[in-house]
Amino acid sequence: MGNRREIDWTVRFLEIVAALTLFTLMAITCVDVAGRYFFNSPLHSATELTRILMAIVVFCGLPVACMREEHITVDLLDSFSPKFVINFRQATMNLIAALAMSGVAWRVWALAERAQEYGDTTEFLQIPVQYITFFISIMSGVTAFALLYSCVRYVFGRGPLSP
Repeated sequence: MGNRREIDWTVRFLEIVAALTLFTLMAITCVDVAGRYFFNSPLHSATELTRILMAIVVFCGLPVACMREEHITVDLLDSFSPKFVINFRQATMNLIAALAMSGVAWRVWALAERAQEYGDTTEFLQIPVQYITFFISIMSGVTAFALLYSCVRYVFGRGPLSP
């Protein structure tokens, strides 16, 4: 299912992209707020850029969180449960989530194709909508693979990748 080093590199790359995007989002927000309050001239299309950048941050972070299993969880019974029960539960939940994310990726891809067919663009900057929609679909697929990878690790009793 892939070399651990390749997985680490992919996760690191997604973290860097998300961090740079978040920094850009912060800079745009600062410029917009400063322009709005000090110069009475907000940054043109800041809302549009914020929406696009937020999608990039969220969908770059989603596979990272799933790969490392850094979700919010309630593990009240884990200290009382045998390891095989925990592994079975985790494998099952990861498989269900992987199937759900595969469905999301498939449907969002169809939306991206439709946006491309219709020539949909953003309101002010005229950025083609299909680019960000294809990105969301691809990252949903990457998330599905991350969840499936975690499922397989639990099936073979190796547990989570995070410490």
